[in-house]
Amino acid sequence: MQDSRSITIVSAADSRYFYLLQELVRSLKARPRAAQIPLSILDIGLTAEERRWLEGQGAVIVVPEWEFEFPGRDHIPIYFKALAARPSLPRYFPGYQVYLWLDGDTWVQDDSVLSIYCDAAYRGKLAIVPEIDRGYWTIHKRPRLWGQNQKCFAWAFGWRAGYEYGRHPILNAGIFALHRDAPHWQLWGAALRRVLTRRRWARPSKLWNFYYSLGEQTALNYVVFADGAPVAFLPAYCNWFCGKGAPAYDTEHRMLVEPEPPHRALGIIHLAGEGMKDRRWRLCTVQGGEVETLLTYEAIAALAGGLASSTQERGIAARA
Repeated sequence: MQDSRSITIVSAADSRYFYLLQELVRSLKARPRAAQIPLSILDIGLTAEERRWLEGQGAVIVVPEWEFEFPGRDHIPIYFKALAARPSLPRYFPGYQVYLWLDGDTWVQDDSVLSIYCDAAYRGKLAIVPEIDRGYWTIHKRPRLWGQNQKCFAWAFGWRAGYEYGRHPILNAGIFALHRDAPHWQLWGAALRRVLTRRRWARPSKLWNFYYSLGEQTALNYVVFADGAPVAFLPAYCNWFCGKGAPAYDTEHRMLVEPEPPHRALGIIHLAGEGMKDRRWRLCTVQGGEVETLLTYEAIAALAGGLASSTQERGIAARA
């Protein structure tokens, strides 16, 4: 990885999800390489005390603005302001060569994967992870003729785009890296403006908010699949989407790992999705048996610190 001072890790949060952002920051500070990378935070509703805590961790904090007018903007949840600002990260946080975005509901277990992201970005590519893996339940389900991705592309760019691009795997925009000079920023901004200025329903609804919340991710996917911008598809352990597959736990190395052999350590844990943050998981262990835990940074750290007796008991019970 290049000089860490030329890279910034960017995230965002409001007070409701500040506890998750704290866990992300703590996970970064606990890793030798990650701890050296400057932090940049988009504030979408933090308190003064929360801002002081982040500043104490060395973070630069900026309140994003709406980038442009679009229909229905007044009805969209305030957190979308951070999503809509992402194509403009080099303007909000100038002076860096590479911008590595980590959603506030992620945390870093193995910081060696950060080099994979940044090295690809230095080569002018968008470093991003497709939502596909042999350990995800989604690859084993019956394919749909008109699934989520097709619907998102159709909503954002029209029915033809839904058919043409919607069958590609979803590129998860919760974690990505881009060089400041990459063409993707401008293409992404233009695609997002195109999405948001289309006619929309007059009244907000749950479905309306769902598509808006995925609109900028779909716009970034469009940049790759329609505009042909350079991309590096990274493996799932660089952004493990827990909502699509439970990880396994390695009791010897005290780490979350891939559920399938060779059980590589997961680099970044992603808790996106309803109920993922507070869910108690029953994880299979590589050595046999099960453990029950949350998948937050603090829960896994606590599990690693006091695992031995409970793991042995569960393993014995499982084999009995």
